[in-house]
Amino acid sequence: MNRDRKGMVAAGHPATAEAGAAILKEGGNAVDAAIAAITTSFIAEPVLTAPGGGGFMLIADTSNRSILYDGFAHMPLGSALTGIKPELKAVPIDFGDTTQTFHVGQGAVGTPSLLAMLFHAHKEHGKLPLAEVLAPGVDAARSGIRLNHLQASFVKLLKPILTDTPECRSLYAPVQQGTQISELWREGDSFRNPDLANTLEMLTIEGIKEMYHGDLAKEIVKACTPYGLLGMEDMRAEQVHIRKPLAIEVLGGTLLTNPPPSSGGLLIAFATAVLDRLMQETSDMPWPILVAEGLRAASLLRREGLDSRIHDLQISEQILEPKHLIEAIAKIHNRFLTLNDDEEVREPDNRHGSTTHISVVDRDGMAVSMTSSNGEGSGIVVPGTGIHLNNMLGEEDINPLGFHALAGGATLSSMMAPSIFLENGKPSLVLGSGGSNRLRGAILQALLRYRLLGQDIESAVHAPRLHNEGCELDIEPGFLGDHERELLISLGWRLRDWQKPSVYFGGVHAIIRNPTGNLHGCGDPRRGGAIAFA
Repeated sequence: MNRDRKGMVAAGHPATAEAGAAILKEGGNAVDAAIAAITTSFIAEPVLTAPGGGGFMLIADTSNRSILYDGFAHMPLGSALTGIKPELKAVPIDFGDTTQTFHVGQGAVGTPSLLAMLFHAHKEHGKLPLAEVLAPGVDAARSGIRLNHLQASFVKLLKPILTDTPECRSLYAPVQQGTQISELWREGDSFRNPDLANTLEMLTIEGIKEMYHGDLAKEIVKACTPYGLLGMEDMRAEQVHIRKPLAIEVLGGTLLTNPPPSSGGLLIAFATAVLDRLMQETSDMPWPILVAEGLRAASLLRREGLDSRIHDLQISEQILEPKHLIEAIAKIHNRFLTLNDDEEVREPDNRHGSTTHISVVDRDGMAVSMTSSNGEGSGIVVPGTGIHLNNMLGEEDINPLGFHALAGGATLSSMMAPSIFLENGKPSLVLGSGGSNRLRGAILQALLRYRLLGQDIESAVHAPRLHNEGCELDIEPGFLGDHERELLISLGWRLRDWQKPSVYFGGVHAIIRNPTGNLHGCGDPRRGGAIAFA
């Protein structure tokens, strides 16, 4: 959709996007709008993000200034009480075609740093008063938002987690005439969280320190005791890290994305650089083949020990150095010649990919790309607060080295990769995605279709995608022709065809800003995407 407007929000739900756009109309900037949108998403997208989770906010303006706020979970410093094993309850979730086990409970909770990030970003960059910025989210929490089909399906899918404790069941199951019923909120029901509305209003008055130093902090720790690791020293520690965005010159501009210790941005930057060069050198090889091989090259980095080195200070320079890129391209060329297939890798997966993304551009050209997650949720809702705590310590894809393996205080590595593409030092494309380890392929393919293939942003987002797992390719319908299919099979790929586009392949919500300031955006229909104009 194309409009000559001066502000836009792309997000995973119409109410999320509209909340951000309303703040832009009131004179707020992109940071204000992103905060309004995400706090509204706590109600509109209630099992994809939550105030007890974590996330990242990437900001760039037209003066070539950029900053990344890391509000993702940290490994707690403490340890379980003597003689008590940390609680990680295995919960199988039935996806229909497969069953996957997630881990919840007190021992799954990492630091809930998301709200600290939002308050910090507002203090540094916000334009409107905080109470005005939070008003849409507070109103949504108190009044409710009707669950659409997609969000209701997520609630149904995660029923074993959302009914694991009485407090969690009370939040996700409606109460009629004072009696709680067994069914969770369903499509068309108005999901609401009045306790969260009260909490947000209290924090607006008392300040965010109340959540990390005051009585609310004590209640959060109490909810994780005695079988968890989270303690008051974790709550009182620095919650937000300010990082320099990972920047790489590629595709005729500069790609800004999430830097280490998160891995998603680095893997996207690596695959983009490889494919940018590969497509210039290998004009006779079809696009789908090159994309599959580029994604595979990025996956091999994890087999080569990226996860264990992701906290190294020089990891980005090592991965993106020209020599390393040339070696990766040479390996791909060698595969084309010899069909060598001795480097299979399979990554930890999360079929739900409980993540959501928000892209914003304001009338001054400031861009915000923000991705957040609560994992699947720990099943623990802090009594009287409406805060469902994350299960980041129980997510296999976030803890590839093993549960509780990181040193205390370390930031967990995430695949989330909010990204902004700059042309002439100014934001021209803002994008990101949910979808666990599929999100990096979703972002990469949308970016390449827009920048390399010259597709408009709607076509780039809507186009069919593929995802690699080991030597298997999951493929949406329409991605491959017969010749390309034969080539992939000859390269050793096993093809798994999907019958229709799926939430499994991520949800890219994107905005482009052309040199005259006109905005074009698209929300990914795979994840209920929507755009709203200011």
